[in-house]
Amino acid sequence: MRWLCVVAVLFALLQSPVFAAGEPLSMREAAAQLEDMKWYTEDYPPYNFKKDGHLTGISVEILMAAFKKIGVGVERKDIRIAPWNRSYKFVQRKPGTALFSMTYTPERQEIMKFVGPAAPIQVAVIAPKVAKLKGLTRDKLGDLKIGVVRDDIGDQLLRKFAVSDEFIQRKNSLKQLIYLLKKGRVDAVAYAVGVFNFAVKIDGGHPGEYEPILPLKSGAMGFAFHNSTNPSVLAPLQQAIDELRAEGQIEKIISAFNK
Repeated sequence: MRWLCVVAVLFALLQSPVFAAGEPLSMREAAAQLEDMKWYTEDYPPYNFKKDGHLTGISVEILMAAFKKIGVGVERKDIRIAPWNRSYKFVQRKPGTALFSMTYTPERQEIMKFVGPAAPIQVAVIAPKVAKLKGLTRDKLGDLKIGVVRDDIGDQLLRKFAVSDEFIQRKNSLKQLIYLLKKGRVDAVAYAVGVFNFAVKIDGGHPGEYEPILPLKSGAMGFAFHNSTNPSVLAPLQQAIDELRAEGQIEKIISAFNK
C-alpha cells in the first residue's frame, strides 16, 4: 500500500511530458519506427530482469502492455540486456536507441527524451546495520568509501554532491558492489533501495542486515530515447502509458512485483 501512495504522489508531481510538434505520423508509422529502434535495458530487478530465461519486471510489463495498446511488434526477446554504462552511452550517442528503466533528473531530461513516468524509485546510500551509520549527513559522505555502478543514478548523485572520486569505487554491476560490501572493501553503496534488497536476496543474503543511511533521491523512472527521436513517434507510447495508469493497470503491475 505504501508503494501505491508513493506512486500517486510522484505521478501527480511528475506529469507526462508535453511533446513538441514533430512530423505528423499515423499510428502505424509511429509503431513501425518504435519497432525499428534498438531497445536496451539492464539487469535491475524488480524493474527489468530475466527469470527462467524470460525478460520481465515492472517496467518490462508496463512497456509490453503499452506496446499491445498501440500495435508495436517488439517482443521481449528483442530487448537487449547490457551493462548500464554501455547502454547509457548508446542512448546518448546513437539515434534510434531506447533505454529503460531510467530515473528522471533535470540533467538527463536535457539530453534525452522521456516517456513515462512508469514506476517510482528511491535512491540512497546503503550500509550494513552493524556499522551504525544511519543518520549520516551529506557533509560526512567524504568520510566513507562508497561503491557505485558507473553512470548509474547513484554515481551521478554523488558527483552532484561533490563527493571526491578518491572516495568512490565505480564498478559495472551491482553484484560487484555487493561483493565489495561483504568483503569490507567499501563502507556503503549508493543505489536504488528496492533493487539493492532484491539483489541481496538473490545473492543469498538478508536485506534486513542493511539499511539506507542517507536518502539521495525519491523520484520516478521512465523510458529514455535518443534526443533526436521524433516526438510524434513517442506521443502514442506516452498516451498508452497514460491510459494504463488511468485504468489502474500500472498500479496492479507494481503491486504484483512488490508482494
